[in-house]
Amino acid sequence: MYSVTFQKILLYIGIGVFIGLMVGLIFGDVHLGIYSIFLSIITILLTAIFAELYHVREAINKQRTEQKDKIRK
Repeated sequence: MYSVTFQKILLYIGIGVFIGLMVGLIFGDVHLGIYSIFLSIITILLTAIFAELYHVREAINKQRTEQKDKIRK
């Protein structure tokens, strides 16, 4: 059984490989396909990291506002 984060990473890598293969098949160049696979994986993982950091920031901001509300009461 994998953790949720590891499952997400595998899913995003799979999406990147799929997109890269589609680009490679459309343009018919092996090197372009390999490059697009790597670029797709990197882009999708960076997007996922940004989304996770955004959710962490939202949670921290929510926790800070809750703490400030407790202090004011």
